[in-house]
Amino acid sequence: MRAKLSSSIVLSLFMAGSAVAAVPSIEDKAPKQASGDFWQAEKEGGCKALPAADSTRLGLIRQMLTTGKPHAAIAYLDAAKIQAPQADLLRADGLRQTGRPDEAETLYRRLLKTCVAGYAYQGLGLSASKAGKTREAADDLKAASLALPIDAAIRNDYGYALMTLGDTQAALHEFLTAIELAPENRLAANNLVMLLSRLGDVDKAQAMAQRFGMTEATLERLRLLAQQPAANAAVDGDAIKAVVVEDAETLPKPEDSK
Repeated sequence: MRAKLSSSIVLSLFMAGSAVAAVPSIEDKAPKQASGDFWQAEKEGGCKALPAADSTRLGLIRQMLTTGKPHAAIAYLDAAKIQAPQADLLRADGLRQTGRPDEAETLYRRLLKTCVAGYAYQGLGLSASKAGKTREAADDLKAASLALPIDAAIRNDYGYALMTLGDTQAALHEFLTAIELAPENRLAANNLVMLLSRLGDVDKAQAMAQRFGMTEATLERLRLLAQQPAANAAVDGDAIKAVVVEDAETLPKPEDSK
């Protein structure tokens, strides 16, 4: 018999009107970090301030990574020749996204004792998840969430790993945390709807989908993904991202929702 999620937990999201704002149109393939600026200090040991020109260059390179241009990002990193942990982190992300996990892991591990350790743990977790190493992924993403507790993208990634392991209650809390930290985080919303569908809470899944303005086509795709076994977790993750990009076409533009 499938376990049901606590109604009070899910309904609390609907009752808190300020917790979930209207979802804007999505321009990037991946959600932006929700905890503030990527270049800000991480816990007590912050990164050394970069020259304005270098910070601008790395910001543009990071945008390339979030918009699906990792090869170009690496090329620009080669050209920029910036010696900083932030640049090395972006390179590791680029290597991971271009199918070079071993090189990426080496660089991520080198960054674990730097000011970007939380993001390095996230990268390791995503690599492990892609390789089907779910327990390792969950451990790395837990470390990332401890280092960066108000980063919505990391909380969502950690929740996904927990969901894949079958820890549904813990996954639920991570998804709700990600949504409350960053209401525009469509991946977290999609993951939550998929989790509810996977557990058979059809009414709650429908209500959440309506809350986020999801189309019926998106909801149906998430229901189909929910039926896949946990072993297909890495594939599920890519498919959910595809749902986000495709569904962005149907979302109201900012000027339409004024």
